[in-house]
Amino acid sequence: MMQPLNSFDELSQGQELQFGSFTMTEPEILDFARRFDPQPFHVDPERAKGTIFGGLIASGLHTQAAAFGHILRTGLFEKVSLGGTEQVVRWPAPVRPGDEIAVSARVEELIPSRSKPDRGVAKIRYFGTRTSDGVVVLDILGTHFLKR
Repeated sequence: MMQPLNSFDELSQGQELQFGSFTMTEPEILDFARRFDPQPFHVDPERAKGTIFGGLIASGLHTQAAAFGHILRTGLFEKVSLGGTEQVVRWPAPVRPGDEIAVSARVEELIPSRSKPDRGVAKIRYFGTRTSDGVVVLDILGTHFLKR
């Protein structure tokens, strides 16, 4: 658990955040993909060998959801979150079973609301980095509404 933010005003532009890491397991990859993204390279280890990925990879949607869940479970935003309006997502490299993903973030922009002074908009860029080789596998620019 991280110390929860009490206010949007506790953030500063350029601030860096570290959320620890999580591991993508093969059973989780297969379960998610069978339910939500049933492409051969996500659901069938044998068929995945014959794809451009050369083996099983996690769905990008799964990687995004796992990272978002991991961030929320740290507790940082539990007192201030009012939801969000968008995420711009890139998956620059595949995630494979057993990969450990470190999650970090940088506050890109802070916009106090003029019409609702009890809140603000925070644009935060999140990165998922494979710990074994330092390759970025997830890049999200998220827009959050936060209490002041």
